[in-house]
Amino acid sequence: MVQDKELSTPKAKTSRPILLWIGKLVVTVLILSYIFKTFRNEQKGIGDIGVVFQEILTSEHFPVIFTMLILVPFNWAMESLKWQKLAQKIIPIGFWEAFRGTLTGLAVGVAVPAQLGDTLGRVASLKSDRRLEAIGAALISNGIQFYVSVLAGTIGWLHLRSKLAISTTTENAITALLALIIVLGIVTVAFRKPLTDWHPQRKVFRKLHNYLKIIGNYTSSELALTTLYGLIRYMIFLTQFILALSLFDFPVGYDELASCVTLIFLAKTLIPAVNVLGDLGLREFTALVVFASYGLPAEKVIAATFLVWIINVLGPILVGIFLIWKYKWKRIKF
Repeated sequence: MVQDKELSTPKAKTSRPILLWIGKLVVTVLILSYIFKTFRNEQKGIGDIGVVFQEILTSEHFPVIFTMLILVPFNWAMESLKWQKLAQKIIPIGFWEAFRGTLTGLAVGVAVPAQLGDTLGRVASLKSDRRLEAIGAALISNGIQFYVSVLAGTIGWLHLRSKLAISTTTENAITALLALIIVLGIVTVAFRKPLTDWHPQRKVFRKLHNYLKIIGNYTSSELALTTLYGLIRYMIFLTQFILALSLFDFPVGYDELASCVTLIFLAKTLIPAVNVLGDLGLREFTALVVFASYGLPAEKVIAATFLVWIINVLGPILVGIFLIWKYKWKRIKF
């Protein structure tokens, strides 16, 4: 009997690495499937887009494309600084660990719907037994970026709404929704301290409260700094998109180009389950709708969105896949 127990122990220990390896493999396959599906969807207009890319990928446009590439690490560095600042309230975390977690979260995020994958990727990459407590910090980090996108999108919406081919009812509904989100954000920050003293009775609300109550521990200066990181990151992404559009010499002013891009980001932010629908497909669809009133060639608009995705998302996703396999993750208990 003793020998049987002793022999069974190594099997129990070896089962976990195998399951972890299988989990990594499944996530990797899902990520690669997402990338493959994205490129396959582009085949619908690849002929026209291919011609467009041949026109813009020239030595004349090298400075613009090079600038877009240089901005990629700064973009994700801002997100990493935001994540680091918020996670440090729970776990001591360095910048490079935060950077690794950000890219890992990006990769896992395309395999799992909504923001769940991003949150799990960041939390699982933390080297601490308290990392589950950082779920709230990850949710707040995403919430800050969500709010920044809504604020910027509201400015673009107020600038362009009269030029979009939508009904008055739809216009008023969107305006009311944006106003509601902005007010809710202000109220949440203003009353974040009492949130820590709230004791919900229902189990589902208790679980949610355990993750969200951390917002009451952040000072106004900490939230302001992380919001600044989110704003800088947004401006970097906005700049990259405008640079991509500038390659096509559209007869549109930079102020209107910026407003159009904020609406594209706004749609990506507000439409739920974006990863299920396809991040790139949603951006392209919104871009065509937003730019429809300007009469711009569809293939050029799609090519611009595709170029931004290749430069700013595809590369970091591939790095994220590498990180998923390189680091040993500890089991997360829910």
